[in-house]
Amino acid sequence: MIALSAALSLVLTGAFIKLAQRQRWGKSERRDGPASHLAKAGTPTMGGVGLLLAAVLVWLATGNATPEGLAVVALTLAAGALGLADDIAALRRKRLRGTDKYDATTGLLARYRLLAQAIVALAFAFYAVGSGHGPVGSYLVDLFLVTLVVVGSINALNISDGLDGLAAGMAVIMLLLFVAIPFAAALIGALIGFLWYNANPARVFMGGAGSEALGAAVAGLAVMSGLMWWLPLIALVPVVEVLSVISQVGYFRISGGKRLFRMSPIHHHFELGGWTEVQVVMRFWLVTAVCVGLVWVLLGRS
Repeated sequence: MIALSAALSLVLTGAFIKLAQRQRWGKSERRDGPASHLAKAGTPTMGGVGLLLAAVLVWLATGNATPEGLAVVALTLAAGALGLADDIAALRRKRLRGTDKYDATTGLLARYRLLAQAIVALAFAFYAVGSGHGPVGSYLVDLFLVTLVVVGSINALNISDGLDGLAAGMAVIMLLLFVAIPFAAALIGALIGFLWYNANPARVFMGGAGSEALGAAVAGLAVMSGLMWWLPLIALVPVVEVLSVISQVGYFRISGGKRLFRMSPIHHHFELGGWTEVQVVMRFWLVTAVCVGLVWVLLGRS
């Protein structure tokens, strides 16, 4: 399944790149971001569409659909659709402004994005908790916790998607814990095919269509597998990425304009500290691999 999904993703992502180049679906870069990233403006984005399509098609073709699997796939696609809507809105704003570099790289207002994510997450939570996958056994508390975890995971992977191959590589490593689940295996293969083009220097970015879908998939798989409480360790790097943004904003406000990090998310902090982009990506992959390996050992898997 992994090999088939990787091959299909390789073909679909390659085709998407050609289409995106013709349609000028290029990513915009933050003006206040690292100067080295400005050269990436115009690189095709929304490549997550190809990898998701490959994963879902292979999953369906292998006949492994179950109610629980359908719930995770539906959550993944819904989150991906929300991310895609944000990507499209950002592209429209770029075209209206007539430049590849502008200050607001997000397409939709954060409060509307979070509301839509919460609705999608809550719908999944109703199914997960109702089918016996609540983490604590209290219906309302479980609904809240599952919803919170899904929304947090969606945004954590999205924030982590700031360097070539970073989010895709970490997602592959995290999904290895769930490789026995058919949809997880299909996603791993699709991500491998996508990484062929997304590795530094990236020829395509996954956009919110990919990163938000992957965050939802990891959270959904963790909930359905009874590993929700392990998720902060499994996804330690994305968690730290989110915390770096929150602490940077909070410190900036209470200190009257001072910065806690050189730049957030924290991968930019290390870049500005002298690490190359490839070094940051590889080291974050390694940290993720150690965390996933630790969870594997603690769970007693062989």
